Amino acid sequence: MFTALFFMMVVFLLALDVPGLLRQGLKKDLVIYALFMLLAIYLSMVQFYHWPFFNPFLELAAKIQTP
Repeated sequence: MFTALFFMMVVFLLALDVPGLLRQGLKKDLVIYALFMLLAIYLSMVQFYHWPFFNPFLELAAKIQTP
């Protein structure tokens, strides 16, 4: 249920933003928008489904705390 609702929301956001970017001829902005949108989708799915996610700050904290 969440997945279907989530992707419907993503499609709605894309339908709002992408046509304006294409009309204005902002191809580079569209590529950046797509990259950030894909990153946001992935991180949202990681958060909801509790998928394993590598956090470099945890590794750094472990190295700092060990004497």
